[in-house]
Amino acid sequence: MTSTTFGIRVEEIAEKGESFVSLTTSQAVRLQELKFCRVSPTGDSGIWRITDVTRVGVVGLDELRLIIRPKTPLRSLIFMASYSGVQADVSHATFAFAADQHLPSALASALIQAVEAATGRGLLKGYVSVEETGTVIRGRWDVARQLKARPGIPVPVELTYDDYTEDVAENRIVKAALRALVRLEQLPRHIVDELGPLLGMFSEISDLRTGGRVTLPAETRLNAHYQPALRLAQWILEATSWAHAEGASSGSAFLLKVAKVYEDFVGSVLRASLRPDGFEVDLQVSDWRLDTGGKVRMRPDIVISHRGRVVAVADTKYKVWGENDGSPPNADVYQGLAYAIAAHVPEVHLLYVSGDVEPRRYEIASTGTTVVAHAVDASGGPEELVTRVAELGRALVASVGSDQNAQKR
Repeated sequence: MTSTTFGIRVEEIAEKGESFVSLTTSQAVRLQELKFCRVSPTGDSGIWRITDVTRVGVVGLDELRLIIRPKTPLRSLIFMASYSGVQADVSHATFAFAADQHLPSALASALIQAVEAATGRGLLKGYVSVEETGTVIRGRWDVARQLKARPGIPVPVELTYDDYTEDVAENRIVKAALRALVRLEQLPRHIVDELGPLLGMFSEISDLRTGGRVTLPAETRLNAHYQPALRLAQWILEATSWAHAEGASSGSAFLLKVAKVYEDFVGSVLRASLRPDGFEVDLQVSDWRLDTGGKVRMRPDIVISHRGRVVAVADTKYKVWGENDGSPPNADVYQGLAYAIAAHVPEVHLLYVSGDVEPRRYEIASTGTTVVAHAVDASGGPEELVTRVAELGRALVASVGSDQNAQKR
């Protein structure tokens, strides 16, 4: 779909399948350099085929705006991006926003509401370790630093102490996300106007310094009310910093890897829902090897253990799979089979994002393994989505209870 607003041509790209877009050669090359899709020429001059899209959002190329809309409903996507795993009220107003907004505006609106809710009683405070040079002793005298800085000179003194301040990691992360949004070209004026006063609240907060993916502080009783804002801030920073690292000019691109949002959400819900029953859920396990020599690396998305024994392995698949799509791709089934063999479990699960489709079982006779494909319905409200994934988690470990009962008999 093509439209023109104030001299800006807007084109929509499908997240799934292929799209045909009018581009100059320079625009096609720059789009390919962002490495989130494949751009190839067609038989028609100036028309390019775009396939293999791995991120969604907005890209600006000269007077052209390319909008990649997610196949997941925006409301569900924003909720998944903000879910912390232990939220008490998943119907919080944080997730109420216009359903027809594009992704950057939707995330910005959600972050504004989340930050306003988190800072209603003021900015979060905490203890931060401070190193300074002074003439008045406070805190702890850092002798090692003193000897390195000025050996044999007693004054001034190198000191280390804990300061109770608003300049904590949580506020730095939120400030960085707000600043990233202000610089974004695609946001409507009214959203930018809302961001300004919020950013002013963080004027005394230090800038966030990070060389890559933002790691959120551990959740505690004191920062629990910041969690939705922190999760949204994390994804906003990922969507902006990734695109700029790949060569997009500042403010011209906002590209979010929705597959990772989906993976993190499913993992967080499973961890929160299965922990009370004694199950441990590990995400992105990186120390698995398929061969005895340890050269074939494996990285399953979700590994569920009970009393130290792996009982279920699952892999999230941000792919549409349903009634009309036949069996899952062979590569996915092979991957699941490899996980099952490495973990010595009889079943492994593939968790697709899709509509309401009954699970399908694929029995591998030669190994006695069953690969089960599930379709997770991502529509509906937040409560429905959490309940749906939690019920799926109970189904993944149902055989554990059956084994225990059989042993008792």
